[in-house]
Amino acid sequence: MWDTWREQLWSRFVRLDSSSSDEGFFGHVIEAVPGSKRLSAVYSTTQITERTPVHIRRDPQDYALVALQLEGQGFIEQDGRQTRLDAGDFGCYLTERPYRLGFDSPFRQLILRLPRERLAEHFPCLSQVTARRFNGRARAGLLAAGFIRQMAENGGGLAEADLANMETVTAQMLATAMQQDTEGQNVANTSRLERVQRSLRDQLRDPDLDLSRVAAQQGMSLRTLQRLFQCEGLSPTQWVAEQRLQRVASLLRDPAQAKRSITDIALSCGFGDLSHFSRAFRQRYGASAREWRRLS
Repeated sequence: MWDTWREQLWSRFVRLDSSSSDEGFFGHVIEAVPGSKRLSAVYSTTQITERTPVHIRRDPQDYALVALQLEGQGFIEQDGRQTRLDAGDFGCYLTERPYRLGFDSPFRQLILRLPRERLAEHFPCLSQVTARRFNGRARAGLLAAGFIRQMAENGGGLAEADLANMETVTAQMLATAMQQDTEGQNVANTSRLERVQRSLRDQLRDPDLDLSRVAAQQGMSLRTLQRLFQCEGLSPTQWVAEQRLQRVASLLRDPAQAKRSITDIALSCGFGDLSHFSRAFRQRYGASAREWRRLS
């Protein structure tokens, strides 16, 4: 039973582990929209599900998972926070970071799997909303939750292109609901952070990228730029390094880049110090760049 359950979770979401104290455990994951992995229905008894740094190194997928609680209760732990979802609530967690899910009784959820970038386009500060409860019974949350339910109930006849369009709309609706429910969220700061991140992405290839210069280009002080990144849970320097590492990891597994040397790829992504690159890559992905390419 556990092997089947684990295979269902891995094939629908990401690599993780589950355990249960329930001797009569059962669990099912089905496509809420037939033929698509975008939306899944999960039915199960008491369990704990966990994604660890080891799982992330072995399976570095980058999604935002939005869980809509239909029955029972669920608990989400991520980024040092824990929240409880009751029927009608929804919450968000990111597969690029460790998380823990707990269920102390039978439950039913709809889980929407979005590329993290898709949701971040509309709500860049996703670190602010992980492991937080959002009310799916009022205001914008009611519309977002209702739209997800409608996708599950009526999405079977839609083509993949239609589902992709609906995914975009859903991301916008979820971002609006999260924005309304996030206390103290500053819309102006969110917009400024988006602009700064776009500028930094455009300059990632420059090994001499200067944060002070970027701040001046955006009409702000370096201190202000650093404060904007607080909601990301990373400093600007750490964020830049992470973006560069992700680019290198992606290129190393791209068949079209197979003839390029690792050194060339690292330099083209902005790493001027190859020793530093090698250490940072191994720390981030649990393997050397050469091993990572060979395992692709």
